[in-house]
Amino acid sequence: MIFEGRPIDEITDEEIDRLITEHVAERQHLEFKVTVNHRNDSEKLELLRDIASLANGGGGYLIVGIRDDGKGCALEYEPALIGDTVQIKKAVASLCHDHIRERIDGLEIKERNVKGNQLVLVRVPASSRIPHMVTFQNRTDFYCRYEDGKREMTLGEIRDLFKKDSLSLSLSKIEARLSELATRAIEEQTNSGLDLVAIQDGNTLSIETLKRFSADIRRQPFFRIAATPESPKENLVDVNSPDIRNLIANPAGSRYSGWNMRPEGQPIEIFSAGIYWGSKEFEHLELFNNGHMEFSTPLGEHFCWRQSEEEFRTNPTLYSYPVVEYPVTFLRLYRELVKLVGINCEILVDMSYANVRGYALLPHKPNTWGFITGDASKKQKDESIDILRRHYPADFDPDTVAYELIEKVFASFGLEKNKIPFRTSTGSFDFG
Repeated sequence: MIFEGRPIDEITDEEIDRLITEHVAERQHLEFKVTVNHRNDSEKLELLRDIASLANGGGGYLIVGIRDDGKGCALEYEPALIGDTVQIKKAVASLCHDHIRERIDGLEIKERNVKGNQLVLVRVPASSRIPHMVTFQNRTDFYCRYEDGKREMTLGEIRDLFKKDSLSLSLSKIEARLSELATRAIEEQTNSGLDLVAIQDGNTLSIETLKRFSADIRRQPFFRIAATPESPKENLVDVNSPDIRNLIANPAGSRYSGWNMRPEGQPIEIFSAGIYWGSKEFEHLELFNNGHMEFSTPLGEHFCWRQSEEEFRTNPTLYSYPVVEYPVTFLRLYRELVKLVGINCEILVDMSYANVRGYALLPHKPNTWGFITGDASKKQKDESIDILRRHYPADFDPDTVAYELIEKVFASFGLEKNKIPFRTSTGSFDFG
């Protein structure tokens, strides 16, 4: 790559001047512009496409203030035509912030004086959040830069990049599972519910399992949802039954590579209180033989999907898919369990976000107009969001109950319920 991808301050004036003296040609990672007319919509759109295409094409540099020879080779500085570099710098930053999604982490925009010639240098780093899309004047564009210039991406190329996100999520699950096997003894799982399975009061069982969860996570940010029969009974669920195992292994209403109850290759294992899959370091589902079921997962990078490490460290923001999809698919699974086992008492449902002070929430469905043009919620002021022991009949509608719980979560972030994504006109949820 030109300049080896270095930060702008590490590039010398001599290296920049050499672009002109050696008539260096534009290429996949380099583009020249004489100026940027930030008052002209067509030029603003073209600038946005230039920057997004560099990000989608592996990064590079856009240099404003250099004229090419009509064939893409640097010809000369244009100090008389470039205009106000301060305003250009501000305009480029503002346009990228407002009209490129996902945001390009590490984007640099700096003024530079080379041999008395004013320039604006834009460094677009290689991005892990591709594909970046341009949203401008009620249209959405996906562009990528290649050796022969930029062009609009095909539908297949766009799909392939989004599939890589799903693949990354699946790989994260596998890595977490390997970590679990390497670091946790089976005895810990064996003892996880030993004293709880004999409890025959649903309210007590709900309280005690929540205490256990709180003790396990300590100060870590975590999500948890649980369902408990009002009248739990030891051996209410035959966890060795092929029907139960098949239900857990192939939960209805959970899509592949989503934020849901599908174990995706993770083995269903037994402990003295019931069965479980997954790892407490990533995603973990437990079903007790007395009918209690719970799911938990840390609020890490998979819950704040497509955030850079720096963003996650300074401004963790919950992604709308896990916020909505986890509770919906958990309750769909539990409703099928209730029908299969024949549970006919009321069900207690608990949902918690623990240690979330400082987190924000992204509303709307990703890549829709509301998601693109909207901003994240206010930061959470409370230490935890607790929706505890809500009673529902055994024949509860899972999507309706999930909506009630999710509405409480959105409200805690100051968001109205009309910003909850994936809900259809019939009241169910559709995750694609």
